[in-house]
Amino acid sequence: MTAEIVTYFSEPRIATYRARCGGDEVRALELYRANAQISGVAHAAIHYFEVMLRNALDRELRTWNLSVYGTTEWALEPGSLLASVIPADRLRRAGLDAARAVRGRRRPTHDDVIAQITLGVWRNLLPSKRHRWKQALWEEALQHAFANRQGVRVDQIARSVAIVSDFRNRIAHHEPVFALDLRGKRRAMRDVLNSISPTARRWFVEHEPLSPALDDFYADWPEFARTN
Repeated sequence: MTAEIVTYFSEPRIATYRARCGGDEVRALELYRANAQISGVAHAAIHYFEVMLRNALDRELRTWNLSVYGTTEWALEPGSLLASVIPADRLRRAGLDAARAVRGRRRPTHDDVIAQITLGVWRNLLPSKRHRWKQALWEEALQHAFANRQGVRVDQIARSVAIVSDFRNRIAHHEPVFALDLRGKRRAMRDVLNSISPTARRWFVEHEPLSPALDDFYADWPEFARTN
């Protein structure tokens, strides 16, 4: 049965796990299952992180857009500064996805569109020294989303968000994550949320399922444990 099931997962995919298990195919399939389980738990943690991050950013963008352009609905009517930062096709795609989600029952709202904007877009809103419009948006609006920074540099926040975004993409494509610094990924989420609010960090720490799952995972697979 083991040899047959490998054909359904594909040889190239299982080869990665087999190589980490000394050629033991049974053990490789166990690691494959463990990787899928830890990915599912990590996805729940990312869910909490992404929703709290996007709402913190959206809140400041609403306030800023109202003061500059007279409407809080920046996702529906982006001003010139936002239009220079967010590629038009990204907002257009989010709008189309929102329309599909409401299935013609009503016109998509700003909140509907926000729910369809990907973590990669939020990541790319954060400032870059090579992009003066992103820096301007940070100074005028987005820095206020991280009211609890307490000396944390914006590049550190951007780097942590990038770590989580890349991690999310690996999980979405069912890639191996077992050998990554998984506690470091969780720490990146916690630190960004702490920069937003102690309350956001506290809720995340109390409820995210990744940390206890990692304790179990590393107990079963100590060769992948990392000291963080």
